[in-house]
Formats: sequence, structure tokens, C-alpha cells
Amino acid sequence: MLGRFKSPPVGLDIDRGAIKAVQISQSGGSYALQHVGYRRLPAGAVADGEVADHDLLAYELKEFWASHSFKGKSVYLGVANQKVVVRLLEFPRMSQDDLKGAIGYEAQDHIPMPMEEAVLDYIVLGPMEEGSDLDRILIVAAQKEMISRYSSVVRSAGLRAQGIDVKALSLVRSTLPNTLFDDEGAILLIDVGNEITNLVVTQGGNPALTRFIPGGSGYLAQAIVEAAGLSEEEAERQLTNPRIRIGPESGGEPAGVDLSEENDDFDPALMYDIRRGLEDAVQALAEDVQRSVEYHYAQPGSREVTQVFVSGEGALVNGLDAYLGDLLGIQTHRGTPLQKLSGNRSNVPDEQLGIMEPVLAVALGLALEEA
Repeated sequence: MLGRFKSPPVGLDIDRGAIKAVQISQSGGSYALQHVGYRRLPAGAVADGEVADHDLLAYELKEFWASHSFKGKSVYLGVANQKVVVRLLEFPRMSQDDLKGAIGYEAQDHIPMPMEEAVLDYIVLGPMEEGSDLDRILIVAAQKEMISRYSSVVRSAGLRAQGIDVKALSLVRSTLPNTLFDDEGAILLIDVGNEITNLVVTQGGNPALTRFIPGGSGYLAQAIVEAAGLSEEEAERQLTNPRIRIGPESGGEPAGVDLSEENDDFDPALMYDIRRGLEDAVQALAEDVQRSVEYHYAQPGSREVTQVFVSGEGALVNGLDAYLGDLLGIQTHRGTPLQKLSGNRSNVPDEQLGIMEPVLAVALGLALEEA
């Protein structure tokens, strides 16, 4: 009886740059934002999507939790690195017991790691097409040691990992608009995180392809360092400079910006170098995304990608969504994951929440795991 009143798990998104956490509350059939947390991480705690310094990350997570008012201690943790593999396979329809055995046997040919070193899970997505006797099965494999280190960090911080999910899959719950679940085309969701870009192609509301692309907002900042000769710290600040807009219309300044008086330190040459560095980096990202789209098209039953939604720290770059869309030739928008919620009852005011919304996409998707 009391179980229904337990606090919902907190969606926990940890990468090289920061800890991001979201907790929601449920009322009837709708969900509201209950609490939001964000904490920058020192260098060396996380690298390549993995725990690099166990004790440092555990300390940071414990301090982060103590500084917030999350209810309970249960979390859903997201992972994204080269030790996570997601595959979509087809199996004849069979009982759960038979399917479990078949997946364990078949996975050996599709998962590039020894099965004894992997944690294996799967989701039955249903038939490929109406009337088919084949079911699509989404198989997820992750290296046991990598998962164990994350779980140990969570425990050391005094928390409990109620579940672990692939970050890219969480985007289906947070960033894919409800109105597009039954869209006839395919929808591409991209989260440009700090050091890894998560990508998932969805069809009919289900994942059809998942990829992890090395490089994220940190790569964009490094491009600014190299093109404009700025420090890493200053380059990170320039990522969200409203006076800089990338893309084909970047020649003029954004509307509403006054470059006289208070902005009299404006340096057109510096702004040009920053834009050039960012555009070169986004072009490289677009090439990686395009390769994933082409791979999707090569799969049986694939549909045309008709829209793209971008989230993550990279989505804060002014004009990135439109420029990426131009490069891909696909209509592209900045993701609005908070549209999935009925209201904001959190510690963050609406105005500030609107600014940081794209950064919370993964954490919100993890928080919605049981929704």
C-alpha cells in the first residue's frame, strides 16, 4: 500500500563536464518537474564516458546530492561509451523463456565483447510489420566492469542505482514529441553532450538505430581554441555567446543585440574566427551523423528521416540546429523535452529553466523511465 507513495527515482546524467539530475512528480496521468540539479565536474573524474577517478567522482556526487533537496536516494543512471552496444535484431515469435535463451545464443554473433564480460538486456519492440511472425528485439550489452564502477560510485555517494539505461534510448522518452510517435517517417534525435554525441533514429516511437559519436560540446570548444587562440575556459563561455550565430545567415548580428556602448568591446575579427571554428566542427559532426543516417537507410524496412531534434550542451550554440539541418538537408529543431511535463514545481525559475532545457534531455528521459 505504501509503495505507491514512494519517491520517484532521480534521472542522473553524468559526463566529463557535469552532473545533471532531474526528479519528476506524478499527478493523475501527468508529470511535473519536481527538482533539478546541475554541478560542474573537475577534470579527471570522467573520461570517454567512463569513471576515470572513482573516489573523486563519488565525492562530487555526494556533495552534489547534499546541496540539493531530491526526495529519496534512488537514481536511474545513464551510460554512453564505447563499452555499450545496442543492436536491433529479429526473432521468430516465441515464449519469454525461449526468447531469453535464443538471445543469449544469438548475441554472441552481434556483440563485440565476450558474453561472460557483458551485462545483457533486451526489449521486445513488436512485429516489424503488421501480420509478421517476426518480432524486433532491441538488445543492449554493456561491459560488466564499466557498469560495476558506476554502480560503486553511486553506492559510495550514499545512493541506490534502481536502474541503468543507455543515454540515447532515454531521448525517445524526453525529446521525441508525442505527436510524432505515429509519424510515417523516421525521426532522428541527437544529444550533443560534453564529450559524446548520442544519436537514435526512431520509427513509430521505437528506436531503430542507436549510435555514440565521439565528440560533443567539448570538441566545439576546442575548435574555438584552435581557430581563435582563446583559453579553454574562455572558449567554453563563447559557446553560449548570443552575439555569435553560426550558419549561412551568420554574417549579420542577431536581432536585438546592441553593439554600441555596453557592447563596445565587440571584436568582429574574433567573432569571425569563433564562428569559423564552430562551423568547421559542426560540419565534421554532420558528416558523422550523415553516415549513421545512411547506415539506417541500408537496413530493411527503414523509413526516410523527416525531422531532427537536437539537445545537449551543443544545442545551446546559437544557430546550431538550423546549420546542422542545412548540412543534413533535413528539417532540424532544438529539442524541447520539458514539453513532456505539465508544469514546473522545481527549484529553478521558468526563465532559467528555458535556457538550460536542452541540457536536461537525458536526465529527464531517465527520470521518465518508469512513467
